[in-house]
Order: sequence, then structure tokens, then C-alpha cells
Amino acid sequence: MKIEFPPDGLRRDELHLRPPELEDAETLHRAFNDDGILVPGDFPFDAPTLDSVREMIGEQLPAALESGTLVPLVTVDEASGRILGGAALHRVDRERSIGEIGYWLLPEARGHGVATRVARIVAEWGFDLGLQRIEAMTLPENTASQRVLERAGFTREGVLRSLPRQRGGRGDMILFSLLPGE
Repeated sequence: MKIEFPPDGLRRDELHLRPPELEDAETLHRAFNDDGILVPGDFPFDAPTLDSVREMIGEQLPAALESGTLVPLVTVDEASGRILGGAALHRVDRERSIGEIGYWLLPEARGHGVATRVARIVAEWGFDLGLQRIEAMTLPENTASQRVLERAGFTREGVLRSLPRQRGGRGDMILFSLLPGE
């Protein structure tokens, strides 16, 4: 079931979260070839080519949005118009009122509280959709992302052991959650 995304995106705290556009391809290509994003993010792809990023933006992401399985976003600084990173609401289960968020930042945007604001904005939008639980998972070694979630008000629930990894194999993940009103 398609998730309705606001036509003007999500705007708050000097940030604009919107779906990726073809003009974003070079920046996203750079991001998804950065081991600081690709590895801790456990993305389902290896470092993509610029053409594959364009294909993802033009074909795969609109199909995912239409199916309701993924709402991909880029995070833009409202003042400069620069892309700072991205986020997603995914694994939405309307029957159980649960969704999961993810986020990433370009190196130059890290350390300024952007990820914390993004996590909170996407989670609150999930609540606006009627979800009653927002989850996020990090790799155990990704302590920076764990701190982001804690600052955004998420509660660490524990370790999910031996989960399938996006690109094969299995590994542990740390589970965090946020409930409405927290």
C-alpha cells in the first residue's frame, strides 16, 4: 500500500527531507561509495556506479515508494540547498503499526546534530501516518549511530542475534524503538 508523502517534503529545524531526484545522483553516488556510510548502513548493495544510482533514483525508488515498502529521502540544508545526507522510512507494517527508520550523513555534515534531528523528524512523520512504534537498528560497532538514536529519544531494547545481513551472512544488530509521546 502506497505511503502518501507530503508534496513539499518534510521541513523542520532548518532541514528539508524530500525524495531523491535525478539531479542528486552525483552526490548520492559519492555517498554510497563512502565506506563510512556503506558499511555501517548495511545497505543491500556494493558501491554503486553513477549509472546504477541514476537507475535507482529513476526506477527502483519510485517503485518502492509506490509499493509502500520504502520511503527514501535526501536531507537538504534549507539555507544552502546542499544535500547533507539521507533517510528512509521502511519495513512499514500497517497491521502491526510498526515502521523502521534509517539515516546517513555525508562526512562534512557529521558532528552537527543533523542525524539526531533527521531521526526525530522521520519518526514523528511515521507517527503522523498512524504508526505506533518506530524502530531503528545499528551494527554493534556503530556507536555514533547509537548515540544519535539515544539523543533522538529512542530506547535501546537489546541485541537481536544472528540476523541476516543485507549483502549476505549473518550478524548481530542493536534494536532501538520510539513510541508516540516519548
